[in-house]
Amino acid sequence: MLNQLGLPSNPADVSQFFPPSAPQSVTLATFLNSIATTLAALSPSSELLSAFSAFDDDDNGQVDLVELRDAVLHTAPEPGERVLTAAEVDKVMNGFTGRRAFSKSKQGGLAKRGEVFKYHDFVNSITGTNGAAEGGSSNTPEES
Repeated sequence: MLNQLGLPSNPADVSQFFPPSAPQSVTLATFLNSIATTLAALSPSSELLSAFSAFDDDDNGQVDLVELRDAVLHTAPEPGERVLTAAEVDKVMNGFTGRRAFSKSKQGGLAKRGEVFKYHDFVNSITGTNGAAEGGSSNTPEES
């Protein structure tokens, strides 16, 4: 589970939670506090949405999956962070992908039809929100 949260899980890292003289379990309060500490370090949802929107050509809450994946894999990590593997990137993006819907803003609906990453859904899932504060669905059609 720690690996899925992006936290180290080797014995040296978890030994602080399981001293040899104590029970080999962790209380819910300790577990929730550990998760809260990790989540507090995340960027605010508005900052994440702003970063993803840089890849969103038609402002529909979806970005080209191949383009985003390539950017994530080929951008240098922050100092002290390690490079993500392709498998790790795919695992994080899994569940937030789909086919691009037809767009009435493109001529004849001939927009790119490849796989897309639904970044509003992704940000809402990691911040624990449902997106209601941002005006509901990110896929509302624009009026001409």
